[in-house]
Amino acid sequence: MTVQKTFGLAALGFSVSLGIVLLSGLGDRAVTIAQSVPSPTPSVSPLPSQSSTPYVPTSDAVISGTLKLAGVTRDDVVYDLGSGDGGLIIAAVKDYGARRGAGVDVDAGLVQLSNENAQKAGVSDRAQFVRQDRFQTDLRDATVVNLNLPPDVSLKLRPTLLSDLKPGTRIVSRTASLGDWKPDKTIAVAGTPSQTLYYWVVPTKIAGDWQGRIEYAPGRNQPYTFRFTQQFQQVKGDVIADGKKYNIPNIVLTGDRLTFNRTETIQGQQGAVQFNGRVEGDTLKGTAGVRWGILARNFAIVAKRSNRAAK
Repeated sequence: MTVQKTFGLAALGFSVSLGIVLLSGLGDRAVTIAQSVPSPTPSVSPLPSQSSTPYVPTSDAVISGTLKLAGVTRDDVVYDLGSGDGGLIIAAVKDYGARRGAGVDVDAGLVQLSNENAQKAGVSDRAQFVRQDRFQTDLRDATVVNLNLPPDVSLKLRPTLLSDLKPGTRIVSRTASLGDWKPDKTIAVAGTPSQTLYYWVVPTKIAGDWQGRIEYAPGRNQPYTFRFTQQFQQVKGDVIADGKKYNIPNIVLTGDRLTFNRTETIQGQQGAVQFNGRVEGDTLKGTAGVRWGILARNFAIVAKRSNRAAK
């Protein structure tokens, strides 16, 4: 009589039948593992000649803290909504090498001053400023957005930020102004007074069902369904396999990157699964690395979106 003991993606929430065939036979039988930047378009709507909020210059410490928190590099296109005298955008392209920067403000005098400052700094080819309604600003090419706006205005912009910005776009603000969309990070910037900066990463839309099929041994495979719910970057999930549902713990969604891990003791042996993947449109691709004692195997995971969760 041959006994097969399987482990693998049970730790992931899959059933044991999804795992690796680890033991074949009894006693001392061998253990084997199967291997197998355009600038913003000026608004046509009337704008006030001055912002309703008195202008206060942004300190160098806050500018530096914002750009470091956002991780600005040469690959970035940086937008500053409420750009004031242009200091943040000019620093982004001059000191951090950003590919392009765009500043938006409703104050005509500040926009003129910003363009003059960019000219003096020698970066006017990569840093432009326009007088424009921030609600009419096309942000689709942005990779970093700074919100230097009153909290109520930032909150009204939230639907646009979530719908128009690409997953992975970074947002920084000096106020926790996006309602129940909680920041991914906060940092304190030294000064008098000290300043807190808030940081978000735009999450991809992952809520709903995702279906796939995993080959756990040559010629043998198992269908499964991931089921995710989502509150911005906070994700909960289950996997359904072989008619059973298992919780997936420790889910982290950062932009379009999804990770989760689980440990579980099976047949007295500690096992672990680490999943790393990426959402590409309606496909979730990644690798589930399974470890059980000295034994290990990586499974390719490809799941297709079968339906979106209702909003």
